[in-house]
Amino acid sequence: MTIINDNLPTSTLLELKVGDEITDGNNQSGTIKSIEISETDEFLMFLFQLEGSHNIVKKLKQVC
Repeated sequence: MTIINDNLPTSTLLELKVGDEITDGNNQSGTIKSIEISETDEFLMFLFQLEGSHNIVKKLKQVC
């Protein structure tokens, strides 16, 4: 089971796939049913749909 949050590296978030088990470290956990990734100028947003709930992680983009 992978603990996901805003501090998890983007590369690790991109490796997660449907069927993996995740938790937010608190009260939400389950098996990933779908993954949706949205991108803006400022951040990537990962929406992990679990059975009966969802978990959202926002990652700020690196600006050089």
